[in-house]
Amino acid sequence: MRREKIIQLAAVGAMVGCMSASMVLTAAVSSSAGRNRLVYTDRAEEGDPPEVALGIAMGAFRGIFVNILWMRANDRKNEGRYYDAVDLAKTITKLQPRFPRVWAFHAWNLAYNISVTTNTKEERWNWVNQGIRLLRDEGIRSNPNDLLLHKELAWIYLHKIQGYMDDANQYYKRAFAAEWTAVLGSPPRRTPDEFTTEKRVEQLKKWLQTVADAPDSVGELTAQDSLAAEFVRRMKAEGNIDLTGPLYDERGTGPGEQMLALVEVARRLSRMPEAIRNRYSMRPEDVNVFRVFFTPELEKARNHVIAAVRKQILRGKYNMTPQQMIGCMERFGPLDWRHAASHALYWSDKGTNEALSRITAENRRDFDFLNADRQTLHAIQELFRTGDVVFDLTNPDQYLTMPSADFIPAYGNVLEFYRERADIYDSSGRKFNAEDTGKRIYTSYSAGYENFLKDAVRFLFRKGDMEAAEKYFEKARDYNKMNVNDPERTAKYSVTLPEFVENEIKDEDRFGVPDVAKTEIVGALQSAYLNGILVGDMKQFRASLDYARLFHQVFMAKQLTNVAVNQGEKGRMEVIPRDFREAAGQVLAAMVVGFGFPDGETLYQRAPADLQAWAYYYLEQSSYKQDLGEQFELSFPVSPVYASYKAELLQSLGDRQKNQGNLEQK
Repeated sequence: MRREKIIQLAAVGAMVGCMSASMVLTAAVSSSAGRNRLVYTDRAEEGDPPEVALGIAMGAFRGIFVNILWMRANDRKNEGRYYDAVDLAKTITKLQPRFPRVWAFHAWNLAYNISVTTNTKEERWNWVNQGIRLLRDEGIRSNPNDLLLHKELAWIYLHKIQGYMDDANQYYKRAFAAEWTAVLGSPPRRTPDEFTTEKRVEQLKKWLQTVADAPDSVGELTAQDSLAAEFVRRMKAEGNIDLTGPLYDERGTGPGEQMLALVEVARRLSRMPEAIRNRYSMRPEDVNVFRVFFTPELEKARNHVIAAVRKQILRGKYNMTPQQMIGCMERFGPLDWRHAASHALYWSDKGTNEALSRITAENRRDFDFLNADRQTLHAIQELFRTGDVVFDLTNPDQYLTMPSADFIPAYGNVLEFYRERADIYDSSGRKFNAEDTGKRIYTSYSAGYENFLKDAVRFLFRKGDMEAAEKYFEKARDYNKMNVNDPERTAKYSVTLPEFVENEIKDEDRFGVPDVAKTEIVGALQSAYLNGILVGDMKQFRASLDYARLFHQVFMAKQLTNVAVNQGEKGRMEVIPRDFREAAGQVLAAMVVGFGFPDGETLYQRAPADLQAWAYYYLEQSSYKQDLGEQFELSFPVSPVYASYKAELLQSLGDRQKNQGNLEQK
């Protein structure tokens, strides 16, 4: 009996101790969960599906209920019932907003699975955008330090929009460029004074700093500035654009968004000669808006309001800050925010920085820095290949990207930083030195960097920048962290620079790689124009042009076969026009606009008549013609063969339209 009493007393004591500990720990855990928002939702909102109310009512059994919903959502996805899976995923995000995996699951279904079931490119873009908005505007707001969500968002930007695996990718790129041209305006044109990367970065930082320095809202600005308040009042009274309430909506038709789109048109009008401006076709309501825009005494206030609207939309709708955007340019280079890879870079870099603030030896295995950092490196690589954007909101069908040497140094600089902190803990939580252990991350980063350097060397060589090409060739050859498991490495680099470039193309069979093709072709064309036409060396011009034409011919033969996914206005893999003359004309037109006076005019006027004709087609449609007004015809006289070439080009474009594959059949 005595033994039983002792056991009972011990059990009671253990129970009391456990209850006391539970009370203490529950308070601490609840406090931590509240601070970090690691809690279930406790109330249903109007319009929520019935499962939300049911899950809340289940109390302690809610976790089991959510697990059942998750399994059902996964089953629906595997069965191809994507809309049902999306509905279930929405319910789970309502019940568990701090569950990152369900946000990623939901966004993937929207941007990938559902988008390809629609019939038009516009519908596809809408679903892709919904996936982006879900992560950017909801998932990351609920999980600001979660590395996975930042990585997934960067992936959609980099793979779905900037990549070429989706046959509507060209439409995505143009729509994205149009959206961000309105949000931030066209970036300032690069002048000879901003030729270096450092100068260009400073130019773009100064441009964005006006937005960063603006008040956080239009209301805050108008409370401080009476002229800004007058501008806002007249915009509402005369232009029917009310900037005192919400500025944006999901469709991009909010009053602030309407005003920013009109700002670009107004900017164009202000630079046109008056005779052309008077002939510009405008809606009656827009006439009043432009009248307010062009009121001299309100010019300074107008600019302040525009900056405040941009900042408010950036922070509210896009969950981005201009100061962080400026920081990205300081670290990586002169980012063009009309380019999807710039946004991939922003979010992958932000995700790793946020996650680093929470890393410890114990939780290190929960953070996938390897793949997150790869997103950053791939974004830099894509900006090197296509980071120079030529786009005009008044002519949105013309979208051109070219390689940008500005981002070549960034890859190596970022890589060194990643090496210093990469995988500082292994899967068991033990710390190690990645440089000494030969871990996979070391070889993976080194292999990627070597491929990047080889691409950069070829591009710079074809462009004619021999000094830079030699510099990066030596870096690829002598870099002490390169992999040493290639038995042919010594022989590969024991040649001259010209021999190395020739061997790269011949031995590596790089003709069929789209990104390589674009850098090779565009680099050779730039060399033909810069080192040939501009300096009067027609031998160099012909040699570089012939190389570009040959590479283009072989690439098209390898990649753009006449199959369903490559039909239409733009082939899925068509990173450069199928007609070489069109490609050559596009690059020349882009360089003419980029150089401006006097080198742009010199390039055009010294070019052969047929090349002039193809370039003139794009120059004629560009805002550059509007900017020059009557001076345009003097600087860029019509080629004598332009009429016949224009007819041929229009016929080619018409054939593409007729052959366009219907997305319903793909």
